[in-house]
Amino acid sequence: TKATNLVWKGAKLIGANSDVSGPIENGIVPACRALVAPIEMATGTQAYFCGKPNPLMMRTGLRMLHCHSAEAVMVGDRMDTDVISGMESGMSTVLVLSGVSTRETIKTYAYRPSMVLGGVGDIVSLARGEKTDV
Repeated sequence: TKATNLVWKGAKLIGANSDVSGPIENGIVPACRALVAPIEMATGTQAYFCGKPNPLMMRTGLRMLHCHSAEAVMVGDRMDTDVISGMESGMSTVLVLSGVSTRETIKTYAYRPSMVLGGVGDIVSLARGEKTDV
C-alpha cells in the first residue's frame, strides 16, 4: 500500500532486476519482478529495472573494472536475465544449470549461451582442463 501510494504521488518505480523468481534450497520463491508487478498494475506505471538485464548496469560494471566486454564473461542461472544481459553487453555467457533455467528452457529462447555448465563449481574444472559432465 505504501509503495502504491508513493507512486501515485509521483515517486519513480524502480526495481533492482527483472527476475520473476529465484531459487532457494526447497524450490522457487517470487523475486523482484513478481513483487513489483502488483504495484505496476495498481498504478498503471511501468517500473524501470536498473539491474540485469539492463545493459547500463553491465557497462557500468565493466567500466569500474577497467575491463572490455571481450575480456569478461557473464555467468548466471537464468536465460531471461543473466544470459541476455551478457549477450547484449558483448560478453561471452555461461549458463549454469544449478538455478532456474534448465536444458529444456534453453530451447524456448531464440538465443543461446556460449557455454552450459552444471554449476559454478564446474568453472574451476574447466579452467584446469578437466572434463565437465555438462
